Amino acid sequence: MWNTRVRCAAILALIPLLLSGCVTFPAIVASPETTIVLIRHAERDPGADPPLLPEGARRAEALRDALCDSGVSAVYCTDLLRNRQTVAPLCEKLGIEPVLIDPRTYSDVAAAAEALIDRMLKDHPGRVVLFCGNSGHAPNVGITTAIYNRLGGLGIGPDGYGQLYMIDVFGDGVRSVRRYGIARLRYGEPSSMP
Repeated sequence: MWNTRVRCAAILALIPLLLSGCVTFPAIVASPETTIVLIRHAERDPGADPPLLPEGARRAEALRDALCDSGVSAVYCTDLLRNRQTVAPLCEKLGIEPVLIDPRTYSDVAAAAEALIDRMLKDHPGRVVLFCGNSGHAPNVGITTAIYNRLGGLGIGPDGYGQLYMIDVFGDGVRSVRRYGIARLRYGEPSSMP
């Protein structure tokens, strides 16, 4: 627990430097807890499955730069073009393949969130896992918010471009999750999109 407090305090102290682009996220020390990093995909064109805009491509590169030394060992993302393009630079840099999640499995978003958390904790205990999802709009909660809420977060999960939530999860599965704290951070330049 002491390591988690120190790590959260160190990350929060770096926020001004992170916003200025002068520093990347510190390496996350391996420990018994699993860290789940939640983000929304980067800026995109409108439509059902559009590509990233140039601004979104720059944000995907900023994500790579922010997380390349943070200990990410697995990347999960919704199998939509904008999500795959958001994580592609990081995955390429780390030499890992993203785990693609069919968005049709989100029809029951609460059950999908629970299944995803269970899978991430089971397959990557004590590791750092990135999840790139979608925000959704009222009354339909997006998968990132559903995961965030299932892990103890209150309100809306990361729904803005460049928002990044780091959640330390203790326990051996969904049924015994206890969260210590949530670090809410930003990466990349401020977005020109709402």
